[in-house]
Amino acid sequence: MKIEKNGKIYEVEDNKSAWVLSVKMGKVSLDYRISKSDCADFEALRLFVLENPTL
Repeated sequence: MKIEKNGKIYEVEDNKSAWVLSVKMGKVSLDYRISKSDCADFEALRLFVLENPTL
């Protein structure tokens, strides 16, 4: 699954207890872990990413 925001493409991995977002910026790769208690489904995660200015 993927989420696109401001030209960045976040790869999404669905784990049992958390979502893992991975994004590459040049030679750097960042991973964000977001608990499923904060975002229960993919749509909630997508909205969280799109509304969060730090991502």
